[in-house]
Amino acid sequence: MIDMKNYSNNVQCRASFVEFVGKLHEDLELNPCDWENVSLSDFLEALGRWTEDMDGYYVNTGREIPKNVSWRIFADILMAARIYE
Repeated sequence: MIDMKNYSNNVQCRASFVEFVGKLHEDLELNPCDWENVSLSDFLEALGRWTEDMDGYYVNTGREIPKNVSWRIFADILMAARIYE
């Protein structure tokens, strides 16, 4: 079983983010029963809802709410993934 929490906690740069995305994909392939949102539609819906409510996650886990997030980069990544081969 892949320790996804460990991978997400170690994302510090582009390379570690790429590794994390690869492990996330691998985890979905190996452990689909552990995922609530296995369809792309459900995943994207949950992504939007969680992002809207994410301040609560950070408060509840005692972490600082991120202030300087490059939302444009996330949008670019998601848009590009629609057509990138």
